[in-house]
Amino acid sequence: MTALVTNTGARAGKHVVQVYASRPESAVDRPVRWLVGFETVRAAAGETTQVSIHIPRRAFAHWDGSWSYEPGGFTLHVGSSSVEDVSAIEVEIG
Repeated sequence: MTALVTNTGARAGKHVVQVYASRPESAVDRPVRWLVGFETVRAAAGETTQVSIHIPRRAFAHWDGSWSYEPGGFTLHVGSSSVEDVSAIEVEIG
């Protein structure tokens, strides 16, 4: 997954971009949102930069005697924390 990050501040800085997954209608007992990936990005003042965040397939698995995948849709939430949602996309697991 890739995202664009803009430093709106007056100084160079760094930020940890986090990606959380959710599935409200899950048949599996899951948290409301769980962390599936993150990456630190550095940007100069006013700079927009692209960050790539690897999300392993197993981030969508659950343990049921072995790793299993619940087919269907998941929502990926991109932001600074589990409660700040800057962007969201839907993904399908087959």
